[in-house]
Amino acid sequence: MKKVTYLIISFLLFSFFQSKAQVTSLHEDFTSCVGGIPTGWTKYSVTGSDTWSCTTVGYVGKAAQMSGYSGGGNNTNEDWLISPLVNLNTTLAPMLSFWSRTKYAGNFIQVLISYNYAGTGNPNAATWTALPVVLPTSNSDVWFLSGPINLTAYNSAPMYIAFKYTSTTVAAATWKIDDVNINNGTLIVSKKFMNVGQAGVGGNSTPETFTFNMSAISTSFDVDVPAPFEISKNGVNYSNTLNYTSAAGGVTQTVYVRISPTITDKVYRKKLTFSYNGNLMNESIQLLGTSLPDSKTLRVFNWNMRWFGDPSNCACDTNLARLNATKLLKEINADIYCLQEIVNVNQIASITAALGPNYSYVVSPFCSGVTSPASGFYASCQKLGYIYNTNKIDNLGTFGLLASTYPADTSAYNCFSSGRFPFILKAKLKLASGNADTVIFANIHAKASSTLSDYNRRVCGTQKMTDSLNALFPGKKVIVIGDFNDYLEGSAVTGQTVSPYQYLLNSGYTGITLPSLFAGQTTFVFSTDHIIDNVVASSALYPFYADSSCFIFTESESFIESYANTTSDHIPVMSYFKFNFPNGIKEAQLYGTQRYFKLVNPSSSNLEIYSDFFTNQVCKLRIVDITGKLLLNKEIRFNQDYYKESISGIQTGLYWVEISNGQHRSVEKWLVK
Repeated sequence: MKKVTYLIISFLLFSFFQSKAQVTSLHEDFTSCVGGIPTGWTKYSVTGSDTWSCTTVGYVGKAAQMSGYSGGGNNTNEDWLISPLVNLNTTLAPMLSFWSRTKYAGNFIQVLISYNYAGTGNPNAATWTALPVVLPTSNSDVWFLSGPINLTAYNSAPMYIAFKYTSTTVAAATWKIDDVNINNGTLIVSKKFMNVGQAGVGGNSTPETFTFNMSAISTSFDVDVPAPFEISKNGVNYSNTLNYTSAAGGVTQTVYVRISPTITDKVYRKKLTFSYNGNLMNESIQLLGTSLPDSKTLRVFNWNMRWFGDPSNCACDTNLARLNATKLLKEINADIYCLQEIVNVNQIASITAALGPNYSYVVSPFCSGVTSPASGFYASCQKLGYIYNTNKIDNLGTFGLLASTYPADTSAYNCFSSGRFPFILKAKLKLASGNADTVIFANIHAKASSTLSDYNRRVCGTQKMTDSLNALFPGKKVIVIGDFNDYLEGSAVTGQTVSPYQYLLNSGYTGITLPSLFAGQTTFVFSTDHIIDNVVASSALYPFYADSSCFIFTESESFIESYANTTSDHIPVMSYFKFNFPNGIKEAQLYGTQRYFKLVNPSSSNLEIYSDFFTNQVCKLRIVDITGKLLLNKEIRFNQDYYKESISGIQTGLYWVEISNGQHRSVEKWLVK
């Protein structure tokens, strides 16, 4: 009778466990984490009042967190975080991996599996087996990847996986868990981001390569990429999908990647993915490519590097931060890098050297509270700087905007965070067919923080900067770029609905990084849905912005391991500008040093010309738009030193005006507003 009863109970228990909701794979990034557990997970507190909770500061995004420290002291706790029931019966080589992080002294977590946990209630009523797991060093406070842990020996029946936390009144560590994955075999991919470069419509870019190794393939393994990107096994035959059979299992494979665009002047960002037996795997590669012509395009990169080179303030390994920054700048392959929060200039020099012999750098000789490199505080303060491609840019000079007003006038000094003035770079572009143009870069790191005083200082700084730029560079191509520490629309300051940069936007400048409040987009990793690192173009420059080419380089968080902890708390911003040089007309008067005429600039549809040189002469007048289209070609005669031409229907924008008399030819820019 006892034996029969035992069999019935065993059957009922087996049926109960099999009826529980099961999953056949596990890919938990804690995005749906609410109250410490995602859907399908269980948390159970055996001892103590502290429990697993949800934190927004995970390896990427959210994570689960447990600490036995509360109420001002350490507490005795035993708390479990338990996965859904996982059935790996059909998995050939299940591999478990996860990211964890620990801070403060205390016990290590345990990673356990059970075949007979009831799914609810005290887990100590079940039988648990500890898995052989390597965990981060005690109190290391860095993200650590554990695994892959081979679960093949344990996949005979459905199982639960648990993270068991314990603490005492003597020591209570904080533990975080993120990205818990079970993959069928171990997939190792050599890259997480690839910039495959540029190709024109109908052409193909020079292929880039990556490698992968899938430890076990039972039936089918696929690599997929969306158009216009293409992939190949041999660099000859390209498609959007590559299929691999069991023969490729455990053998390193090389994949060629290129872009074959069908739309002109476009920037493409897509994801290359891996699938096993039709199931999408967790690994992927972010791709970047463009159909913008390299010979006419300026690629502009904006990044706050977070106390770069200062170990105490960045709370990071500065050598690792330098290596990560070098990797990031190399991969994005910009023509000019506009950088903020540079502390160690030697580190910037090292990055520049690593980019190649065609790159150069310049760092501001001033910063907050410091007006000269001779100051004893210069080496430890946050500076502004540029790294630029000398094949594309000639540095015509740099200076601190408004710096000359100090100390006679302290207002601009105060408004720009005690002397962190905009750092100006006059960049002569060396683009298509030797044609030249000039762009004025104004790199800013505005006053930080969110008090009303901080807001008012940003307002003040914006007004002074705008007036100075418009006075020094009227009608010129100007880009204001950097860490604005506030929005271009509205404000991060409570009670303020008007952007502190509204004066700039009302004075002939357009925000390329608008809208500032954008769901899922941020340039500061510890916030959401708003943009404080911005790109703003003057009316003369904005027509050259490649439409929809500006993007927040979120890929940095995926291909730089533990990006926010090792590298920066700001996410870079990338934008592209395309310069068309119509009919060989260059940026300004290039025929001798004398300017033969002047324009009323900017103006409306009335073109007004003044010239002492062409007085009472018959001349040829030509007007060309930025695409090279000839709008006007006629003979004119100056009445004394003045000529006026009314052009009906002309659109707002930038034009080139050419006047010649057979012996002399002169070109000037005309801005129509």
